[in-house]
Amino acid sequence: MTGARICLLGTLDEQLRSHLTSHPAGHERAAAVLFRRLACDIPGLPASDRYVATAVVPFERDWITSSSPVHVDFAVAPLRELFRRCEDEGLVFGFAHNHPDGKSPFSPQDDKNELTLLKAISNRNGTRVSFVALLLLGDTWVARTRNAADPHVAHDVRHTIVLGDHRLHIHKPSSVDEVPDDGDDVLARQAAAFGRPFVHKFGSLRIGVVGCSGTGSPTGTMLARNGAAELIFIDPDKLGKSNLNRVRGARKADVGSNKAKWLRDYTLGLDIGTQVAAFDCAVDVDSDAFDALMTCDVVFGCTDDQIGRDVLNAACYLYALPLIDMGLGGWINKNAAGEVRLRGHYGRISTVFPEAGDCLHCQGVVSAMGVRRQLALRANPDLTEAELRERYLTGGGEEAPGVGPFTSAVGDYAVATLLDLISGFRRWPPELRRDVFHIDFVLMEIRSPESQADPECSFCGAKTLLLHRSRYRLGRPALGEAHVAS
Repeated sequence: MTGARICLLGTLDEQLRSHLTSHPAGHERAAAVLFRRLACDIPGLPASDRYVATAVVPFERDWITSSSPVHVDFAVAPLRELFRRCEDEGLVFGFAHNHPDGKSPFSPQDDKNELTLLKAISNRNGTRVSFVALLLLGDTWVARTRNAADPHVAHDVRHTIVLGDHRLHIHKPSSVDEVPDDGDDVLARQAAAFGRPFVHKFGSLRIGVVGCSGTGSPTGTMLARNGAAELIFIDPDKLGKSNLNRVRGARKADVGSNKAKWLRDYTLGLDIGTQVAAFDCAVDVDSDAFDALMTCDVVFGCTDDQIGRDVLNAACYLYALPLIDMGLGGWINKNAAGEVRLRGHYGRISTVFPEAGDCLHCQGVVSAMGVRRQLALRANPDLTEAELRERYLTGGGEEAPGVGPFTSAVGDYAVATLLDLISGFRRWPPELRRDVFHIDFVLMEIRSPESQADPECSFCGAKTLLLHRSRYRLGRPALGEAHVAS
């Protein structure tokens, strides 16, 4: 499935809608939208750029030369400062407007406006620039892209996603890559449960899975079985014998294979249409894997590595990347006879959105000390606990036992969470948080911990890092200079 994908934060969506629909006489209105373009070649996947909106600039009254309920004309000269900003910051210029009747598709007048803008931009910024057009039809966004190298060809986008308050509002053209409704296809049950439009929306997603073991393997395979268009698997580790109790589909003959590549091959072997890429590396050190992940529409964190979780948490805010992170916790002891007993075991599902809920740091999932501890151990695996304490790197803790039914259940709950983000089928009791809940496998309860939100947190509190632009990926020199694709 080809076609670019558009992403809007909820606040920018609200700003656009408010401006475009507020003309006192019901005329068309217009705004500029500046996008960050995330694009890279990924072996195994088709080319599909992701455009993340970073700013909205409503057209001022004196920029408009004429308007009516069926057209809007404007002067180009006031936009030149925005063209300069796009060149300086590596951004893509977008033009948004509305059709007040809520029905008409892109018109010949829209073609004329887009070509005028693209010519003005390319005259200033060069012939390699791209362009995004957004059209508000009633409550629905329709979008397309153009390139200065071939300006007269307009490309329909795959979808436009609005990241609302723990919702993925997916606007998808009904004419693009429809799934046949024959009642007997692989996705017939999903269509029966959620409707055929849901199947089309889910089938337009590119999804990343970081960590491909006990929770990652059921997550990845279930995403494919639910009709995801494209998957990206990332894991540096190899399958061991101890993984066979919980890695869904793994056999003894697979021991020694890289987990990400094995899961890719296994998923492709299902032969149900999902395209898959794999990276056998850590996401915090490999720039190709990182860039590929940033082109995703949503990412699942399935690693017990605090370093990786810290990277995914930051990417959520800097790249508007919705994150569903999962983990397990538990404890055992012995009875009077010295027999081991499982006394507690729970799975955690965290849903981190750029503008909603607590980040993984404020949820207590990731800590700065935990990241530093793992970095120290990565640099020197032979460090003892005494040496770590000397460096004030305490609190390593014990991992929960990796037992197949628990890890698989957590993965399945996480995939169901994505279904809910799209369809809204869950009925949330007031005591459960949308951003994090625990499934207690011993007490048979679902509950949420109390919020420990920090209003000064640069991620989810003050939000000073929201869509922050830096010379380096995530502002971290170790990840290399940020890739710019205008």
